[in-house]
Amino acid sequence: MVLMNVFLKSIPYVLSIAGGVIVFDVSQDYLHDPGWIDLMDNVAASLLAIPLVFLFYDYSNFLITRRVHRHQHTSLINTLDGYLFKILTQMKNIIGLTRIEVPMQDINLNYKKLNLDAKYLRAIRKQLHLLEDLLYKSDKIEVLDPQHTQILSFIAQELNQILNECKYHNSPREIARYIETTLSMIDDWFYATGYTSRKKLRNSQNSNDF
Repeated sequence: MVLMNVFLKSIPYVLSIAGGVIVFDVSQDYLHDPGWIDLMDNVAASLLAIPLVFLFYDYSNFLITRRVHRHQHTSLINTLDGYLFKILTQMKNIIGLTRIEVPMQDINLNYKKLNLDAKYLRAIRKQLHLLEDLLYKSDKIEVLDPQHTQILSFIAQELNQILNECKYHNSPREIARYIETTLSMIDDWFYATGYTSRKKLRNSQNSNDF
């Protein structure tokens, strides 16, 4: 499929170059009037130059688009990291932990000791709305990888389950189960986006600034 697209895109360039060569050969072999020869040579030169101009334009456009896409991707990942860390802060308050490290390991979650304070749930709902809005926008511009989009969709789904359970049934056992799944999915996000490596890189860059 990729080779077919490349072949189809190259047809106009090949035809233009071939036309330039044919026009030049005709002007040299069959024309004797200097005026006509100059005219045909100019036409041939134009046909040969057009592909070069468009190739330069396509290549420049490719470089600019790739740089913009890379910047959008990095900016979006960092923004999503911020949303998820704010969600983790509320999860930490609900679970009753002093801190949550990334990657998360061996979190002892006791459903009988959950602190389902309304302010924590409101904060989660706010971050969930921001997450869903950003996820919708990123899907339109196709910045995130499908794997990242899938993980974020699962996280949003589990957060909605937590909020709905608190609102309609309020079963601590079920809420704890949804929280465990959410924490696992958030951990998957940080692993999939290379958070640990990015954190080390930022720390290294910051230390080099001093």
